[in-house]
Amino acid sequence: AGAHSRYLHLRLIVCYSCTASAHNLVVLVVITLSATISQTFGISKTKSNNMASLGQLQKNSSSQLIRFTTHVPHRQACRSVRRPVLAVHAQQQQEQEQQQVQERSGPTGLNVGKYRPTSPAGWAEMAAVLRQANVKVVAPQELPWLKERGAVLIDIRPGESYAEGHLPGAANASFYQPIQGWTPWQVARRAGYALFGISQGTEANPHFLAEVRELVADPGSTPVVLYCNLGGSLEPTKNDKNGQQTRSMVAAYELVKGGFRNVSVLKGGYADWIAKDREIEVFE
Repeated sequence: AGAHSRYLHLRLIVCYSCTASAHNLVVLVVITLSATISQTFGISKTKSNNMASLGQLQKNSSSQLIRFTTHVPHRQACRSVRRPVLAVHAQQQQEQEQQQVQERSGPTGLNVGKYRPTSPAGWAEMAAVLRQANVKVVAPQELPWLKERGAVLIDIRPGESYAEGHLPGAANASFYQPIQGWTPWQVARRAGYALFGISQGTEANPHFLAEVRELVADPGSTPVVLYCNLGGSLEPTKNDKNGQQTRSMVAAYELVKGGFRNVSVLKGGYADWIAKDREIEVFE
């Protein structure tokens, strides 16, 4: 107890209303969440503290190559310069595209047909599409060669993670974003995160395809290399004959379905990159 204690109050009220004529069931879910997060749960770290830690890491370890840059992030630059000049028809196309994605992919925005994206059946269908589209998993050593040939390197992690550290020259198009609305599905998703002590849950970013298109000159030919924290694989493992499913793999599937024809995923992702003491960029 006390001023620094954490409490979570969850009240779920379900009201049912059924009309005699149509036998329709209306479910109203009202969830009131209030949370005070204390230092004892270790989630009070701020972005400024993260930046300070990175600065101290640079000071204390000369073996780790960290390059600090002050230029405008790719994602911010694209939004500030290109979004205001989008033509009306381009905006309409984007809205139509988002509606089609929702109709195709269910409430999560990522379903594969009738399957959830993380289900074994859903991943099996994804993997089959990725193999048919010749999606490759590339090693970090291949990046310089790919960049020379016009490849666009895209960090699909949240913007805050991207700002705290990313591969040199990588642009950012977040595959997931903080939950934006209050539909019944989003309310339930918020509640699920709150039960695990997470104050800010995430959902699929409906603008992902549009943001990638802003970065890629020709979706039909320009090489695109995606990375998340883990990488991913299409090689069979002892646990899954279809390989390792990661956010990069799911994002690659979405790009292939969206018309991109030259998509790759970085082996090992960001975690492996920094584990090997490779150079990164950090925005102060």
